[in-house]
Amino acid sequence: MSKTNDNPNSPGLNLKLLLISLVSGLLLVMLGFFMLWQRYQILVDDRQTEMSSMIDVVAQNIDQSLKYSYSAALSLALQIDEEGEIDNFELIASQLVDNNPNIDAIQIVPDGIITKVYPFEENKDAINYNILEDPTRNEEAFEAIERKRMFFGGPFELKQGGLAVVGRLPVFIRNDFWGFVAVIIKFDNLIHQSGIHELSGDDYQFQFSKINLVSGNEEFFLQSRPDLHESYSEVIDLPDGEWRLYIIPQSLHQPFLRLIPVALLIIFLGGAVAYILYQVLKRPVIMQQRMMSQAGELAESEQRFRTIFNQAAIGMARLDTNTGIILETNKKFQQLLGYPEDYLVGKSHIDITHPDDNQKNIELIDKLRKNEINHYSLQKRLIRSDGKTIWINLSVSPLWAEGEQATSQIALIEDISARMEAKQLLIDNENRFRALVENSDEIILIVDTQNSVQYYSPSLAKVSKYEEIDFTAHGVLHYIHPDDHDLLRQKIEYSYTKLNVPIVDIILRVKNAEDHWFWVNATLTNMLDVQNVNGFVVNLRDITEKREAELNLVKSYELVMEQNKRLLNFAYIVSHNLRSHASNMQSILELYTEEDSVEEKDQYIELLQKVSGNLDQSLHDLNDVVSISTNMDISVQIINVRETLESTLEILIPQINRKDARIRNEVPTTMEVSFNSAYMESVLLNFLTNALRYTENSRTPEIIISGYQHNGRWVLEVQDNGIGIDMTAYGDKIFGLYKTFSSRKDGRGVGLFITKNQVEAMGGSVDVESILGEGTTFKVYFK
Repeated sequence: MSKTNDNPNSPGLNLKLLLISLVSGLLLVMLGFFMLWQRYQILVDDRQTEMSSMIDVVAQNIDQSLKYSYSAALSLALQIDEEGEIDNFELIASQLVDNNPNIDAIQIVPDGIITKVYPFEENKDAINYNILEDPTRNEEAFEAIERKRMFFGGPFELKQGGLAVVGRLPVFIRNDFWGFVAVIIKFDNLIHQSGIHELSGDDYQFQFSKINLVSGNEEFFLQSRPDLHESYSEVIDLPDGEWRLYIIPQSLHQPFLRLIPVALLIIFLGGAVAYILYQVLKRPVIMQQRMMSQAGELAESEQRFRTIFNQAAIGMARLDTNTGIILETNKKFQQLLGYPEDYLVGKSHIDITHPDDNQKNIELIDKLRKNEINHYSLQKRLIRSDGKTIWINLSVSPLWAEGEQATSQIALIEDISARMEAKQLLIDNENRFRALVENSDEIILIVDTQNSVQYYSPSLAKVSKYEEIDFTAHGVLHYIHPDDHDLLRQKIEYSYTKLNVPIVDIILRVKNAEDHWFWVNATLTNMLDVQNVNGFVVNLRDITEKREAELNLVKSYELVMEQNKRLLNFAYIVSHNLRSHASNMQSILELYTEEDSVEEKDQYIELLQKVSGNLDQSLHDLNDVVSISTNMDISVQIINVRETLESTLEILIPQINRKDARIRNEVPTTMEVSFNSAYMESVLLNFLTNALRYTENSRTPEIIISGYQHNGRWVLEVQDNGIGIDMTAYGDKIFGLYKTFSSRKDGRGVGLFITKNQVEAMGGSVDVESILGEGTTFKVYFK
């Protein structure tokens, strides 16, 4: 073969191969179409045979139906006597019609006039109809008379309505024509009995026709397509002439359409065979050219591999998989280990691997040799020529095809010593940080936007007694004191605007696992955008002791200030009262020394005794005030107010009876407060004695004591109808020491002052409402 022919791209060779392929494909298509034509003829003949069989079945069914009709007509004709009369027509006719589904009605037609019909109602319009005088019907009637046998006419429209076939049997009495016995077969019934609808299905249509004896034209009676040239028809011989049945395929070209896919397949196969043959004929030449090309590519690939192998930026080595011996190495690998190539070649990989890492590498090579894996990666240590150890990332792939025997493998070696040192440094730093966190008393939480705690430090259990915590069930505020909710909300909203900026010194009260509150100093940092955090970092430092010390310091300061205030007030009162008594005593003594009369001196002595008694009383009152103001250790207990009130009222029974006062005790039995017992009795005695002392003489004294809840606090209310107080004049002085608001000499202005101090000492407050001349109401608000 010439060089031109050896070239697969040669125009002459390509044209020759193309012509051979096209001729082969064309011959295959021609053979296929010949076989397809034979198949088409078989399909057409099969359809013609099927139509002929269906026509025969329909013709037999129609013929059978007409014979049944003839039998019925003959049976009725035999009932006509010699006089032309018939008895029991209705009975006989009903039996014939009802028992024979092939006929729909029966008639007696003497002299061509219809006189009897069954069923009557449906056919009564035909009574007295003379068929022999109707030119459209008498031809068929005369034909029956002439033939002297049954004659079927129609289908035609009946006098009484409807399309039907009428069979007339002429009756002769003594060889004279008497009339007809006629049977009516409705056309729809005839078609039904013929089985046309069942036979036609979706593939065929039937047509029914008859030659009109009068006009000589062919009349069609079924709705169908007018193109009968592709139909199959058959003549049915009947006594009255010819009826013709046509059967028409619904799809005239069905045999042809059925073969179109086969024809397309034949064309496709012809083209495919031509193409495949062309490719097969070209393959030897292509293979020859490809082998030459691959030989050059293989040499070029080998050269490229050598270049890449020796100049690669990572270490590379080829090893014998079965022995583990190094076959060749590149320069980068030699530089990593500090050995020349002639030293490395022939060495086992075990010789340069750290002893602790050999076993894992040997196991992976064994799996690679057994084709259990197709590559592997491993981090291990190699020993350099100077004795130092370096970390490498080793990636190994086989150099034999899958399923073949193991030969050699290529290894890629990347120096990761710096990465491993950095990783170890990171691990050490993380361990140090974790140790600091785990041994710290500060709670550290990481909470995402769904209130899920992503991390909590071990100090959580130590400080808050919670083994674990999750805010998704109850929310963050469940653990925060209600008074601190607004503060926390403000800080969280503010943190959304300050990414990665710590918000410090958030002082809160937090509930521990034992439902006790403890103080924390919180720091909130929004780190939602920081990878591996993606949440809020919360630092909580327990400052309960410090906070309580601060609060105690504030309370102590407030107490000192209050004591100083009271001390100044007390000093003023002492100074005023003692100076007043001292001045009175000095004046009396001066008068006493100047007086010569013994009687006058006795009177001055009496006055001096009275002033001395007043001074003694003042000192007692001041002592009571001082004891209340300075008592820091007041015992507190739960007191039932109603029981204490009842015992106090028993003490005051003489005063109540003397005043004839009405007392209404409306304090509930459930009213219990934390108070000092002695203070409670003193408060009740002061309010009740004042109410009994300052009564209005014009009306019966009435005192109402009640108790009720107000804003979660118990309130004791003492209401009287006494003389009242002028609140405009004395409203700001009611609870002052030695402040009196009436002309009664038995009032000293000490009781209300002491009562107010006692209530306030227990954390409560006192309020007063009064109208001069109507009465006064005191309200004690307990803590």
